[in-house]
Amino acid sequence: MIKKYVIFFSLLNVIFGQISMSDINKLSNNQLDLIRQELQGRAISENSDNTESIDIIPETVSIEPNTSSVDNLYFGYNYFKRDINFFDNIPTPSDFKLGPGDEIILSLWGETNSREQFIINKEGLIYYENIGFINLSNKTLEEAEGVLIEELANIYSTLKNQNNPTKLMLELGQLKSINVYFSGQIENPGINLVHPFSDVFSAIVQAGGITNNGSLRKIQIIRSNKIIEVVDFYSFFTKGKDNFSKIRILDGDVIHIPEFAIRVEVQGETLNQGFFELNEDESISDLISYTGGFSEKASSSAVLDMIIPFTERTSDDNARISMSINLNESKNLKITNGSILKV
Repeated sequence: MIKKYVIFFSLLNVIFGQISMSDINKLSNNQLDLIRQELQGRAISENSDNTESIDIIPETVSIEPNTSSVDNLYFGYNYFKRDINFFDNIPTPSDFKLGPGDEIILSLWGETNSREQFIINKEGLIYYENIGFINLSNKTLEEAEGVLIEELANIYSTLKNQNNPTKLMLELGQLKSINVYFSGQIENPGINLVHPFSDVFSAIVQAGGITNNGSLRKIQIIRSNKIIEVVDFYSFFTKGKDNFSKIRILDGDVIHIPEFAIRVEVQGETLNQGFFELNEDESISDLISYTGGFSEKASSSAVLDMIIPFTERTSDDNARISMSINLNESKNLKITNGSILKV
């Protein structure tokens, strides 16, 4: 071991020219022991320095993705954030109305047997040989069948003959997507291609959903520059009541999503917490119903941190007021936008 240190020491000194090989041979055992101890001390010091340098190297941190999205705090918006599939073999809704671009299949059997396909033109007409143009625009399949029976009876008399009748059936062929315009707080504003069987809910899904700044309570369906319906989805979200699918979306309709007017955050002992939208005439009792009600740990009192509208403030220093309220006695209390209710 001593020999190894001597050789190492010799090489160092030979390199730097500080001592000669003859000087090394003249060293005593005590001197060699001192050299060995000095070299061991330096080795320990170097290892200690290396250890410290390793300690200061930053470690790689693995961050797991947060599965609870911020969007989940905003009640109702996730209903529209999903994929939707339509199938060509689904039954045609009874209130579906024909329009330009739709393909129809006209079948006759009995005394006359035929099966023909027609595309409704831009004016809503089809051309039938020996009869001419027939208007089927904005008619249901049942209504269109009645029109065709009346028109074709001029050349097929047995269509109205009960003894030897000819039957007529009309069905949809290849479906045509419709153009719907979206404005306001929608993820994909502008014109979107929408399935022809869509209602306002499924149309919004196909447009990517509503942004967090949009209202879920006052969605407007505009047709020919007139608001034909205002849809409030909260009754569907909280009670499952469908008051929107009865309105079929037509080609050229506009769906407008305005900004929300009042949004309140609910914290604490309710079944659901987060941000809820209120109409101007709604109160705390409506807000609690949208959360699903109180949990079993809820108190009858709550803290209301309410923002004073800037038009009613005497100073911006007094923009908020915090108060303790009894929930049973404050059911009709109105809440302003941006307030926080802590149960």
